[in-house]
Amino acid sequence: MAKKRKVTKKKRKIAKPKKDYVVISNKSYGNVWKGTKIYFEGKKPKNLGKDGKIGFGKHILEILKRKFSNFRFIITPEIDSITLERKIHRVKVSQKTFAKMNKELFDRSRDIKTDIVSSMFSRIHPGHFEEKEINAYVPGSLSRIVNPSIVTRLSTADKEAMNAFLPEYISSESLSAVNLIKAVTQIKSLKELAVDLEKQINAGHTEAWWQIYIKKNILIIQQGYIQAIEKMNIVIGNTKFPDFCLITHDNYLDILEIKRPDTPVLKYDSSRDNYFWDSEIAKAVIQTENYIENVSNNAATVRGYILDNHNISMKVLRPRGIILAGDTKKFTNQKQKDDFRLLCLSTKNIVFVTYDELLSRLQNYIRVLEEHSK
Repeated sequence: MAKKRKVTKKKRKIAKPKKDYVVISNKSYGNVWKGTKIYFEGKKPKNLGKDGKIGFGKHILEILKRKFSNFRFIITPEIDSITLERKIHRVKVSQKTFAKMNKELFDRSRDIKTDIVSSMFSRIHPGHFEEKEINAYVPGSLSRIVNPSIVTRLSTADKEAMNAFLPEYISSESLSAVNLIKAVTQIKSLKELAVDLEKQINAGHTEAWWQIYIKKNILIIQQGYIQAIEKMNIVIGNTKFPDFCLITHDNYLDILEIKRPDTPVLKYDSSRDNYFWDSEIAKAVIQTENYIENVSNNAATVRGYILDNHNISMKVLRPRGIILAGDTKKFTNQKQKDDFRLLCLSTKNIVFVTYDELLSRLQNYIRVLEEHSK
């Protein structure tokens, strides 16, 4: 009898779903991106490794992370697009774009290496190689690289080049453009100063401390002055000269008497329902008037002293006195504010400035600069 053949059924192989991504395991990405998926459309690109390695891959992921909270990075043959689907930004980067980025990287690397070799050879073999001349500038090149983020990365040579370039550039620009540059650079430092001044007003510093602080910052806080002069050491008998003077932009002299922010400014006369100068302010008024008189009577000597010691030729007519003291925020009623204003107007040669007014002037100036910088 013929043996029966054993019929065996062949098992069907179930095709695994084709992956459209690779999982990053390459060390060059660091631990941050380990396990992240890079997707692709169609066949896996040749330049995309199984471990996720691809030129510019890490940099693309970092840029996308800064922009989108949830995204998918997809490599395509030809399409560049960004779409939002189910709260996920799907960012497609084409192979053509990768090719362009690689070409630009190659060109830049080649130019940098060539420049380094040329520069080095010109230094060590000056008899054979001349210093490379700068190529003609291509308009638009600077706009592609200049932004605030490069400031911390500038080398000493970069900074020297910028310092040499800026004066010529600024002088060639219109007045409005120059003012805009000044405004933008000033705003940050002025804001910091305003915050600090407000803090110090309530810190309880001594009068000597405020003398130093105001001298250091007055040219920034109060526009219109070009020089602060501390202690005019002029000997003319028993004549006393002010401890602190300011020279205006048109070369006139202001005398500044500085008291503390917490100096009492007014006292109340209950019998007449009026406020009058506190004794400390009354003394400051007399002292400032005496300084004004002494400077006016010895104008030639004062003018010569400032010219010899500060190299400023100025006009010494009857100076203006300024008393910096007190804080009107501590006034408790409208009558106090009104009487203070009347007392200020009653003095012919002296201007009163309170610390809160000084702060307000600085804050107003910042607002003007911000408006201009827009």
